[in-house]
Amino acid sequence: MSQHEIHSATHGPLGEVRFDHSGRHNCFTEAALADLVAELERVAADPAVSAIRLTMAGPTFCSGWDTREFAALAQRSGAELEASLRASDAALERIKTLPVPVIAAVRGQVTGFGVGLLASLHLAVLADDTTAALPEIAYGISPAGILGTLLDRLPIAAAQRMLLTGLPVTATELHAWGLAAQVVPEARLDATVAETVERLTGYPGGITRTVLQAIQACSATGTSDPAYAAAVQTLGSLGAGGRR
Repeated sequence: MSQHEIHSATHGPLGEVRFDHSGRHNCFTEAALADLVAELERVAADPAVSAIRLTMAGPTFCSGWDTREFAALAQRSGAELEASLRASDAALERIKTLPVPVIAAVRGQVTGFGVGLLASLHLAVLADDTTAALPEIAYGISPAGILGTLLDRLPIAAAQRMLLTGLPVTATELHAWGLAAQVVPEARLDATVAETVERLTGYPGGITRTVLQAIQACSATGTSDPAYAAAVQTLGSLGAGGRR
């Protein structure tokens, strides 16, 4: 049975994390998800890091949850299964709330749980031939956390289309609905991500962390108060002879 591998490195302000379960099209298990989130958090904890580039090995971004786990999941009690589903959603929330942005090149297919992972990234750059689908309904399964995520992120008609039909949608549609920061030709995908990473890691000091955390706090509170505080903090540092 193929196993996932995770490799990471830091290069000054850039953190790099590579997830490789390409032998199974980067599908996830509970252990794989826990390992990925833990490694992203470990890299983000380095105060020198201002952005993380996540690489999903191979031609497929993520094929969803490992179907080999379904039989074992079905044997759990209702309470145990719900707890497991909630834990998976909580893991994705930990990616969303990392103190530095996670950028990834997204290519190939994004299926099931992979759509949740895509929605957790701060800056997802998609190849123009990327497709995404939620095929759970065809197997008699109701999507769990991704259902709520899509209702929060997408227009209701778009969410219902994905959830009720199970049919794939295009990269252009994902971008229009807000699940992708950018769509580029496949031949330009890696270069575009590299350019984005270079820009994010080229800003002075910890400003990228400060701005991201202000965005997260404003989103969580529904007020602009955190934005005012961040602006006061950064403008004050200029007046004190700090960043220029």
